Amino acid sequence: MPDRLAHVLVAYVLCSVLGMKFKTFTKANTALVMAGALIPDLVKIELGFDLFGIAVEDIIAPLHTPIGSLLSAALIALLFIEAVVVFSLFVLGFTTHFALDLLLGHVSGGMLLLFPVSWAEYQLGLIHSDNYVVALLMLALAVLVYIFQNRKLPGRRVNRSRGVP
Repeated sequence: MPDRLAHVLVAYVLCSVLGMKFKTFTKANTALVMAGALIPDLVKIELGFDLFGIAVEDIIAPLHTPIGSLLSAALIALLFIEAVVVFSLFVLGFTTHFALDLLLGHVSGGMLLLFPVSWAEYQLGLIHSDNYVVALLMLALAVLVYIFQNRKLPGRRVNRSRGVP
């Protein structure tokens, strides 16, 4: 499954569906949840170090754990004025990331969900990591959700001066 695409699309669909019920899921908040879904993949900065022959895998690997993502989200959220709100949106985002990763069958044995308390690895093995069908289904679902949200309803007028319906 194309990792980052599927993670971002799952976060988008979740926020779009929740946004139909709760008004707090604005487009800006949805973007923050989508960014939060990518926080565990900060571990990919290891690839840049690999180019220079610097082995940082053992140092960076904890970023792809819930506690590492929690700390990363907290540090990034401090850059925003409403840090608590941003932090909670990031947490929702990386929770979707781990939920999706839990479905995968990992070659390496699974995810360290309880790190640093336990080194046990967890996986459900329902989806192979090279399966593109899930990402394509999520893309189709995201397009449908987008079309549904932006459909024109009869009798609905838009105030052109403010852009508010």
